[in-house]
Parts: sequence; C-alpha cells; structure tokens
Amino acid sequence: MKYVGKKILTMCLTLLLVSFLVFLCFTVIPGDPALAKLGTEATPERVEALRKEMGLDRPFMVRYGDWLISFIQGDMGKSYSYSLPVKQMLADKVPITVTMSVMSILIIIFVSIPLGLYVAKREGGVADRVIYAVNQVIMAVPPFFAGILITLLFGIVLKLFMPGGYVSYTQSITGFLGYMIFPSIAIALPKISMTVKLLRSGLVGEKKKDYVRTAYSRGNNTKGVLYKHILKNAMLPVVTFLGMTFTDIIAGSIIVEQVFSIPGIGRILMTSISNRDYPVVMAVIVSLAATVIVINGLVDLIYQWIDPRIRLEEQS
Repeated sequence: MKYVGKKILTMCLTLLLVSFLVFLCFTVIPGDPALAKLGTEATPERVEALRKEMGLDRPFMVRYGDWLISFIQGDMGKSYSYSLPVKQMLADKVPITVTMSVMSILIIIFVSIPLGLYVAKREGGVADRVIYAVNQVIMAVPPFFAGILITLLFGIVLKLFMPGGYVSYTQSITGFLGYMIFPSIAIALPKISMTVKLLRSGLVGEKKKDYVRTAYSRGNNTKGVLYKHILKNAMLPVVTFLGMTFTDIIAGSIIVEQVFSIPGIGRILMTSISNRDYPVVMAVIVSLAATVIVINGLVDLIYQWIDPRIRLEEQS
C-alpha cells in the first residue's frame, strides 16, 4: 500500500506539472484566441473587449489557478469557438478514440504473442526468416500510410467497407465496430511487427540461460518449460513495450482518424488548435497525459505481478 500511495502521489504531481507546462505554452506561443474568433479585420477595441470577456487579460497564475480548480471539479471550461461546454463537446468523441485504441491493442496482443511464440520455436527455420523479412517491411510503414493502403485495398478494390462512410455508434454498434476494424489494423500493424521481434528475441535469449537447463533436468517437457518459465521472463520487456504502445496508439490515432474520416478526438483537437480554442486543447492534452500516466502506473504494477523480485526491490 505504501508503494501504491507513493505511485499515486507521483502520478498526481506529474499531471500537475504537465498541465502547468501546457498552459504556459499556450500563453507563450503566437496566436490570440480573440483575434482568431473575430477575424483579422476586427478593430483592436473589439479584440481587447473580447479578450476581457474571455478572461485573457488576467495574470497567468490567476487564469491557471482558476482553470485547475475547475478541472479538478470536473468543469473543463467553455469552448471559445462554439461557446459550448468542453465536456459536452468531448462526450461523444472520447468513446470513438478509446474504442479504436482498445481494438488496436487487442489486435496487437492476440496476433503478436502467438506469432512471437511460433517464430521462437522455429528459430533459424524458413518460417522464422520469412516472418522476420516481412516484419522489417511492415515495421517501416507508418500507420497513416498503412491506412491509405488498407483503404485502397479493402475499401476501393475489395469493397469490404466504404471509405469515408463512418457509422456512428449511436446508429449501429455493429456498423461502428465493423468500420473501426480497418483503422485499428492500420494502427496495430507496425506495433505487431515490433512486438513479435521483441518477444522472439526475449524467448531466444531466455532459452540459453541456466535456469532453463535446470528446468529440463527436473523432467519438464518443452511446452512446460516454455510456458511456465521462459515466457514469463521474456514478457517483461514486452509488457513495458505494450504499455508504451498503448499511449502511442492514442496519440497516433489522431492522424489515422483523418485518413478514415473518423470524428474522434483527433479531428476536434486539430480544429481547436487551428482556431486557438485553448480550453478544448487543454482538456484533450491533459486527459491524454492522464491516460499515459495511469497506463505507466499499471505497467509498473503488472511488472511486480510478473516478477516478484521487483516488488522486493521496491520494498527494500
């Protein structure tokens, strides 16, 4: 419990620092939300009046303190561009991006781990060399380009889905999930290749260690040694990578959403940055940062569950 409490405190302090730096960046970088809303032909008097109405004329620390207190209370502020509560604007966008991210990570796990085990068992064989070569190619393809190829092949040629024909989850859950499969695959493909390579290297390295020979000498068969001993140790770096991958997927989904015309967080974030709609941008970035911090904390806990030695080191 002491370790968990310390971890939660560190996470809160990290999130506080992130929010402060992001708020500071919006104050320093060029661009005026009032001018962006009124247009370049607005008179200085009108711009100044709108700045005062938005509260942009107040000192930095006062504005940050008010925003922080409101955010902690669940109030994300009001959009400069649409004059709507930010929470209301994001309410129907978050499930879209979260669904795509969760589907991507599930595809990565259920494809890469069995494939990594398969090639590790056939180290140096034909299958190992072929999959290694294919992995190198897929690994070099960015998700947005993979999305373009998937749209071309599965959408235009094979007509398995209609490019740009996004179906809202409020209209049809099955139609929504069916459309989200393709962008999820585009995001997952490079990560699958990296995970397979990392897991294969870990399994091959672990097979050469002394404890494996000891396990065989005790009468364990190959499958028992692989799944009870080798896999558990080889999964440690994979767990770390998957934790980093999930956070990277959330960030990478912003670009993929543009390729597949998905109205998720990515679209509203890009629009808000262009319009200098800082309350929306702040809410999105801080929420993403909170997600990253929580996932990293969960990865640390999973690490301790897989390897009890880490728990003992933390306690000591």
